[in-house]
Amino acid sequence: MFVRRIKSRKSTCFQIGEKKYGKFKLIKHVGCASTTVEIEALQVKANQELQEMILKNQLLLFPEIKKSFKAKLLNWHITGYHLVFGFVYDLIRFPDNMLRDLVVARIVHPKSKDATVRFLKNYLGIILSKDKIYRFLDTLDKNKLIEIAYEFVSLKNSGVSLIFYDVTTLHFETEKEDEFRKKGFSKDHRGDMPQVLIGLFVDFEGYPFDFDYFTGNTFEGHTFRTSVEKLIKKYQFDSLTVVADAGMLSEDNLAYLETKKINYIVGARLKNTKEEILKQIIDHNYRVESINEIELDAQRLIIEYSEDRAKKDMKNREKIIDTLKKKLETGKPVVHKNKFLAWKNNDKITSIDDKKIEEDKQFDGLKGYIVNKGNQSNFKEIINQYHNLWKVEKAFRMSKNDLKERPIYHQEIKRIQSHLILCFVSLLVMKEAEKILNTKKYTIERAIEFLGKVGEGEIRIGNTKMPLESELNQDSKNILKLFSGH
Repeated sequence: MFVRRIKSRKSTCFQIGEKKYGKFKLIKHVGCASTTVEIEALQVKANQELQEMILKNQLLLFPEIKKSFKAKLLNWHITGYHLVFGFVYDLIRFPDNMLRDLVVARIVHPKSKDATVRFLKNYLGIILSKDKIYRFLDTLDKNKLIEIAYEFVSLKNSGVSLIFYDVTTLHFETEKEDEFRKKGFSKDHRGDMPQVLIGLFVDFEGYPFDFDYFTGNTFEGHTFRTSVEKLIKKYQFDSLTVVADAGMLSEDNLAYLETKKINYIVGARLKNTKEEILKQIIDHNYRVESINEIELDAQRLIIEYSEDRAKKDMKNREKIIDTLKKKLETGKPVVHKNKFLAWKNNDKITSIDDKKIEEDKQFDGLKGYIVNKGNQSNFKEIINQYHNLWKVEKAFRMSKNDLKERPIYHQEIKRIQSHLILCFVSLLVMKEAEKILNTKKYTIERAIEFLGKVGEGEIRIGNTKMPLESELNQDSKNILKLFSGH
């Protein structure tokens, strides 16, 4: 028996057979291949099957150990992550350097720099030392990278005119403070640890295009004017509307926007308004007319009523009151002062204050918005625009949870800032990748799962070495096709 190789114009075939009466007698057709790699692998397979046939048909006087022809995997690394997230990084036109690899690693394996070094080497086939990474991060140009991000976001929607701003806090795993890391009000409820503040701008689709950082003891409302001032100096806006929550509401902030002729939509604290305004808010019949507009000196106050919000407000209040009652009945201490408690001499709790509960009920279902008079958008537009503020909150959640932006272990200020820059770039890449994936109902998490099985490497069969590509399932093919088409 022997292996016969047959060449045609498009493929090469291998057969096992023997000569009989001067003619070839086919015993087994092994298969056909067209590429060099496939032909080499098929030839090895044909020789292996030939040996097995010979050994099976021979009656051996002495048993022989069969020679193994199993393929040995010499090396393998994931290519799928760069084919998607690296592709998006290049699409945005971020620099062609190490930052691409660090961004890909931050998205798919957000760990410490030590863990990143191991992941890049063991799974992506990229050799980098921690010192090299740190030296590179020290060279990051925040302004240049933000400029690239803004240009990309601006081009997507023919300019930026509606922007959303919010602030979050990131704490450190240390008690040591310095000129940057300070203890302050923590949105993570970690007031015992030093922190920094991050102010983030996103567009109406939730794309991050600018950010800044502040010392940890900065009041969040004080970041607003500074951030907006920097923004309008950097970019030439034909028109601009800024949307922010009630934490940014201050006379100074709004006066600044008025002087710059910038439209704004800011959450209103309805319970803190003047008495004559408060009466107009409460006396309106919202069940008949769900929108109430009140003229202020230089602004419009718009109040929206929602039945669903009213039910939620009532449920939340009842939950708080039940908890307070149980604590008072059992004598458990009430750690924080609460608006529903009656106090004696401002230091002793006497009971639940029913009057304050009734006052609070008057605001069930109400949400207020402060708008400058120059903003002539209708009620529906204003309310919808404000409700898109959740996209900034989502961006922060992606940074904190998906990219593991917190807690921060770096000690040097420059390294802390580099870490935040890396997370910002990764956030924009992930946001664009998410939008593309959503067209076929794939999430970032599912994409990472499938792409982790897309790779290449090298195998050895006998004495023959050859390259290897992973077999793609349908989901992997679908995801890769989404990005190759861009």
